[in-house]
Formats: sequence, C-alpha cells, structure tokens
Amino acid sequence: MSSCRKCENSTCKGSCIKGKSFDEIKKKAEFLEQIWNRLKEELRPPEAEFTFLYRNEYAPLIGTICDERVKTEYAWRFPEWLNSKLGGITLEKIIELGEKGVREYLEEYFKNKWPNRMKKKDREDYLDSISRYIVEAMNFLKKRGVTPITMFENREYKATEVYFMLRQFNGIGPKKAKMITKYFLFTSMDILKNYPWFNQIKAKNPEFKVLGVIMPPIDVHVVKVFCRIFGEDLRKRNWNKAKNDPDLIQDIEAFSQLAFPDIPMIIDEIFWNIGRKYCDEEKPKCQECPLNKICDVYKKI
Repeated sequence: MSSCRKCENSTCKGSCIKGKSFDEIKKKAEFLEQIWNRLKEELRPPEAEFTFLYRNEYAPLIGTICDERVKTEYAWRFPEWLNSKLGGITLEKIIELGEKGVREYLEEYFKNKWPNRMKKKDREDYLDSISRYIVEAMNFLKKRGVTPITMFENREYKATEVYFMLRQFNGIGPKKAKMITKYFLFTSMDILKNYPWFNQIKAKNPEFKVLGVIMPPIDVHVVKVFCRIFGEDLRKRNWNKAKNDPDLIQDIEAFSQLAFPDIPMIIDEIFWNIGRKYCDEEKPKCQECPLNKICDVYKKI
C-alpha cells in the first residue's frame, strides 16, 4: 500500500514521508534542534526523582525490568516499596523469595495501579514474566559474582558495549537497553545532571563514562509523533504493530541522524516526552504541543 492512511488495521507498509521533499524534511529536523535546546534544560527522567534508586545497587535494575506496560512512575517506585516490605533488598533475599514470592509482592503492589485498559490476562502475564525476569537477573549476577554496579569497570565504554552488556539480562529488551544507554550517555556528557544507575557506578568508578553513537529506541510514542508531524493522523492505527515496521524504523533512524548526527538518540527523548504530554492516541493536545509548527496533522485542523 502506498499510504499509511490506508492500512490503519494492519502493520504499516507505507511511508509517512512519501511525497515530502528533502527541504521539507530538513526544516522539521532543524526545528527539532531548536526544541531540544529548550527541552534539555528541563530533562529529568521520572526515575531520577526517586532517591531510593540512588542508594540501593539492585533498585535501578529492578525498576528497569518493571518498566513495561505499566505507568513508568509506578514501576520505578516498586523497588523502594519492596525494600520496606523485605527490610532491605539484597540479591540473596530476592533469590530466596523465588519467582512465586516476587510475584506475590508485585501483585500486592500493583493491585490498584494497573492501567485502565489492561486486561486481566495481560496483568497475569506481566506478573509471571516480570517476577521471572527479576529472579533470573539475580541468579545471573550471582553466577558472575557481580552487582548491577560492579559489572561495570573503571573505564570509558562505547555506547554499543553498554547496550550489549544490558541485553544480557532477560527482561531488558532492545528498547530498555537503549533507554538506559541513552541516559548513561547523556549523564556522561553533562546533558543530564543525575541518573541513579549511572551515579552509583560513577561513585565506585570515577573514570566510568559512556560515549559514542547508537540509534534511538523505537516505541509507540516515537512512531506516533513521527507519523503525525509528517501528516498521518491514524488515531485508529495499531501503534504497537506500526513500531515494528522495517521501513518506518529505517525512516525514523535516518531522520534522527539528520536532526542530530552526533547523538541520534535525542530524537527519542523529544518524541517520548511529546508523546506522553501532548500527543495522546485519541485526544492529542495539538494547540499546546511545542511541535505544532512543524506538525502536518495540526496544519490540517
């Protein structure tokens, strides 16, 4: 199909940039650079707000594993809640609990925190998989005789190296690995002032830093905002399917390199924040959105 608008009920096989001149695309990229200069001053991921994540060496890893399909803030608060229940989070305590014990705590914690549209089956799947991932992560660390902090040495790392180190954990897929790598990179470059996992590593290893280039993670917010600024409204589209479309992924990656050749991952930070705050799937706040000047959907309203 030649247009994304024609495939709302299937995986997108078209391209949102078809018919767009390079000058049009470049102007959008240049505008994003201006937006970033303002946004980076306010950059503070939700997890950076929770002081407990700076104090316990297992908390950032557990929060990362929990951060899927549920509200981000709830995922990152779970480690502190669990700590209060256990009287401290240690590798030994988690392994002793086992998958069943961790699942019971997860179920208790998320009892009144599930997303409204999350079906019971999906809740059960979340509890099963996340409890398994947490316990497997602890066993992985025990086997290697390290912690989430000491697994990193006192030296400079390439972004791709950190990415593959994080991918060793079940429960950390490409998106999460890139997200953590991004914040390690941002903190190393002083774009971000503090990040829990990075700060703990840096406290033990003063020479630790992450540099280099890696492509941005592609999630529903990135796909949604990208498609809309190029004119595809698609409020009935299955965004979860669209984010896996190879053509769309390559277009987004190329656009991220055009806008931010040195740090393509910046595009994820912009689109993720815009997607959460303004670009709702059903009721986008177009008039308030900082990107409405380059949004082709907004221009049609």
